[in-house]
Parts: sequence; structure tokens; C-alpha cells
Amino acid sequence: MTSTVSTERRRYPLLERPSAAIALAVAAGLLNAWTFGHTQTFATVQSGNIVSIGYFVVAGDMGRVGIAAISVLAFFAGACVCSILILWLARSGRAYSLVVLACETVLLMVLAAVATVGAVDPWWIAWSISFLAGMQGNAFHRETGMLYGNVAVTLVVQMAGSLLGRAIGAKIASDGQPHLRPAGGFLLILLGFAAGGAAGCAVDPVWTSGSLVAAAAVLAVLAGVAATRRGPVDPAQNAPTP
Repeated sequence: MTSTVSTERRRYPLLERPSAAIALAVAAGLLNAWTFGHTQTFATVQSGNIVSIGYFVVAGDMGRVGIAAISVLAFFAGACVCSILILWLARSGRAYSLVVLACETVLLMVLAAVATVGAVDPWWIAWSISFLAGMQGNAFHRETGMLYGNVAVTLVVQMAGSLLGRAIGAKIASDGQPHLRPAGGFLLILLGFAAGGAAGCAVDPVWTSGSLVAAAAVLAVLAGVAATRRGPVDPAQNAPTP
């Protein structure tokens, strides 16, 4: 059984493996812990911001409309910039995972320093985190070949429930594919989000930038592993899902 799991994991690049997906979810949870604690928003998750725009338009609170819109646009810009970076690196045959992870790590350390000295309004840091979340979500969105979200959990919850249902109902109709292990993988990703949020909530009252530094540390470890990995590292950007 262990051999089968190892073979399955070797089929996929480093940043598509469950351990990497969980680590990215922990980082996202840490980032959201900081933004929720300082601005009462989840900067990596944009569905709430989209709904808020409509809500506050009707309520006549244009200031809140602008705040939510900037977060959405920052996330949009991060995804767009990341796509251009990936294409630019692909043209010269270079891997992109290390570059993206290193950029995230450096920028988060800068944001942590800025937050520590209180140089800017927390909203600017939250919007910067939305930009980084757009980059991370765009670069790394596959777990063992399947699409998932490492900065937003809706798809992960859906996939975990769907796959578990298919595993339970295998005797009703089966497609011959394994479903229980992937469901477990998605549930572990959800636990990663929650664990990151819990850790951030615990550390930020002690050190105002603690969750940002912790997220940077998680991404730095991933970057280090990516830099020393001999096999494939980058997730497939356009491959069909299983």
C-alpha cells in the first residue's frame, strides 16, 4: 500500500503533491488571520468582497465599496502578473515555482516590517496580501492533478464532499477511480487552512507581524525544497483534470 502511494505521488510535480498543498493552505490561513485581526476581512478570499460591493452600493456606503473593490482588483492584478511571469519564464525554459515562492517570501517579510513599525494603514497591507494571494492561487492550483484552491476554500469543501460521496456510493455506481484518498487529501487541506488561522490568531497578539513572518517562513521552506528538488516542480498549468 505504501509503495502504491509513493508511486502515485511520484507521478506529480512537487507543487502538486498533498504536502505542498497543505503547506500553501497553512500560509493562506496565516495571512487571513492577520487581515481579519487588523481589518476584519479575509484578504485571500474574494467572494465575500464581490458580494460586499453590491451590498454597500445599495446601502450607500461608497467608502466600503471602494475598499472591497480594491481588494478584488489587487487579487486580479496578482493573478494577471503571475501569468505574465510564468509565460516569460516558460519562454526561456525556466521553472516558475521557485521564483513565485521567493517573491512571496521577500514581499511578506517587507510587509511584516512595515506592519511592525506601523508605517502604513493596515488596509494597504491587506490589499498587498490580496495581490500575493492572486499570485499564489494562480501559480499553484492543482493537487495530484486535480484543480483546487489554496487561497480560498469553497472548491476544496465541495471537492471533499463530492469525492467522499462518490466513495460512499461506489456500490450504487462506480467509475473505477479512487475517491477516498483524494477526499482525505482535500480534508487535510481544509485543516491546513484552519491550522494556519489558529496559529495566526495565537501569535499576532504577542507579535503584531507574527502571522506574516510565519507565512513567509512556510513559503521559504517550500522555496528551499523547490530549489533542491531534482524532479519536476511546477504544477501543470493547462493539463486536463482527471
